[in-house]
Amino acid sequence: MSILLPKSKILRFWKYWDIVEKKIKEETIWLENNIDTFSKKEKAAPKGCRECFLRRIAILIISGQVKAKEITKSPPLKSFWINKKVNKKINLKMRHGRSDWHRETMTRIENHFLSLGFKVVREPDIYGGRADLGVFKKGKPTLYIEVGTTSFFKLWLNLERKRVRKFKYLIVPNDEKLIEFTCSR
Repeated sequence: MSILLPKSKILRFWKYWDIVEKKIKEETIWLENNIDTFSKKEKAAPKGCRECFLRRIAILIISGQVKAKEITKSPPLKSFWINKKVNKKINLKMRHGRSDWHRETMTRIENHFLSLGFKVVREPDIYGGRADLGVFKKGKPTLYIEVGTTSFFKLWLNLERKRVRKFKYLIVPNDEKLIEFTCSR
C-alpha cells in the first residue's frame, strides 16, 4: 500500500536524505582514515562487507546512539598514559598482538588504569571475539580497549549490542591519538 504525498513533501523528504547520506559518507571516511584494520576484507564477519559495517557504525554515530571522537596528543602532553609501575605481577603472555609496540602499549595502559584504582582484565570476552583490555570500576562506565588494529565488524557488533548500557570503546591506533566511542542510553 503506497502513501501518496504532495510533491512538496516528497521533495523535502529527499532533500533531507541527501543531507543524511552526506553525513554518513563523512563519518565512513573519518572512520576509515582513523581506524586501522588487520584486513581489507571482513573475513570473520558472517555476512556483509567492510563498507556495510562502516555505514552501520556511521548511522549509529549520526543518529546519536553512539558518540565518537578523536583525541589527539598535543604538547606538553608526552603520553596519554601515566608512567607509573604498579606492584602487581603482569602476565605478559598474550594470545594476540605480536609486535613489541602492541605489548608495550598494553602494559603502559594497564599500569595507567591500575595506578588509578581500576580493575584491568586482559583479553576480556566481547561480542565477536576479545578486546585487548577491559577496564572496570564501580560507578564508572565499562571501558574496552583495542590497541593497534581491529575489525569494523567487531566494532559494529559491540557498539550495536552494547549500546543499551553505558560503556566506552577506546581504540589506540598509535601513540599520537585515541578514538573513543561512547554508548550511554
